[in-house]
Amino acid sequence: MPLLIGGAVTLLLALALGYWLFSAKGRYREETDALDKSQNKLNRLSTRDVFPSDANVETMEHQLEIYQDYLDGLFETMREGQRPREPINRDRFRQLLEQTLRRLVQAARAKSIVLPPDLAFGFQRYAAGNPPEEEHLNRLVDQLRAVSILCAILYEAGIGELVSVERTVFEEEALAAPAEEEYGRRRRNRSEPEPVAVKKTDLVRDPDGLFTRERYVLVYRAQDEANWKVLDRLSKGAPFVVITKMEIVNSARPAVVPPPVPAVAEEAPRASAAAATAWQAPGTARAPAAKGAPAILPRELRVVAGQELPQVRLEVDVYHFAQQSPASEGEENP
Repeated sequence: MPLLIGGAVTLLLALALGYWLFSAKGRYREETDALDKSQNKLNRLSTRDVFPSDANVETMEHQLEIYQDYLDGLFETMREGQRPREPINRDRFRQLLEQTLRRLVQAARAKSIVLPPDLAFGFQRYAAGNPPEEEHLNRLVDQLRAVSILCAILYEAGIGELVSVERTVFEEEALAAPAEEEYGRRRRNRSEPEPVAVKKTDLVRDPDGLFTRERYVLVYRAQDEANWKVLDRLSKGAPFVVITKMEIVNSARPAVVPPPVPAVAEEAPRASAAAATAWQAPGTARAPAAKGAPAILPRELRVVAGQELPQVRLEVDVYHFAQQSPASEGEENP
């Protein structure tokens, strides 16, 4: 019996072990096949040429067209109000300067705007007959057109008087004369000369080449309504102008000193304080303290608005944008 029982148990264990080995062999074969398939797929993906799908290509092209249209429209809006450059020489610049100055003076007279005598709108040197250098012509033409546009905006707003127009003087021959005069004046006034301050006259350029920027200063006299019209017109961006500083000074404001406070009004609080600390009999009522009458200001100080024209100093930056965006020139977009 022990041998029969031991043999039966051994047979059962042998059958169970055989079944487990057979099933393990099947699972091992399946896992090996799956591993081979994955390895083959990985090798195929690693060794093939990378390329996007047709659907992704169409989607990216459609998005690129949308962004390109938006960028072109943005640059077109920024360039609104500016004219493309044209070839120019000294004779053409002289004619353009005379025509522009004559037109500005005639427009001011037509609108009854007061101009200083012999106002050259920042081009005094060339209005006097001095020809500019050839390398300065393009920038001078841009400045002349910018001054013409800015003055036209002031005229349309209805200012009362145009005091002066300042531009960035960048010409070496124009900067030499004021510097020598300042140097000589300081030599006459002091034994030790002081260094003359040199202004930065280089044209401000964007590092990406998208735009250039020029500074102008306009000094004029106008009422508040005209100032609001000027600010509203400059905010429309044709051409693109940024206001950097604005100062309003009313030189016609009367310098009247307020009248001094009467001595009675100053002594009244002191008398009331002394009466409050003094002894009084029971049942007696205290008299109210006398109040000092308020001082009446003169009419010049009570009037807050009138017909006088305050002087306005307006500093603006005029931007000149490139004719083509970098994307349209063939550069890659990120």
